[in-house]
Amino acid sequence: MSAVLAATAFTAIVAGVAILAVAARLLRGPSSADRAIAIDMLGLLAIVVATLVAVIAGQQGFLDVAFGIALVAFLGAVAFAGLLERLGAAVSDAAPPAPAAAREDTP
Repeated sequence: MSAVLAATAFTAIVAGVAILAVAARLLRGPSSADRAIAIDMLGLLAIVVATLVAVIAGQQGFLDVAFGIALVAFLGAVAFAGLLERLGAAVSDAAPPAPAAAREDTP
């Protein structure tokens, strides 16, 4: 077995285990931010899988697929960050002020 094939097999095993772990995080949550990070990580793992297929099949076209997945995953992460920023501002504007006893800056 050549070194490239052994490294590819090892990477495929590690990627498979990582996909299972990330899928568990996606299903369990507990928050929407955890799920968004899991979806972003699945995008990264899809890039790994596309690259592995390119190495195994010897077709460079799969590297273009990996690049496309990277662009879409980046845009999705930026969009989700913008959504969290807008929702965070809306939640902080709607929240009532804390009582004086709960504030740390009062003597």
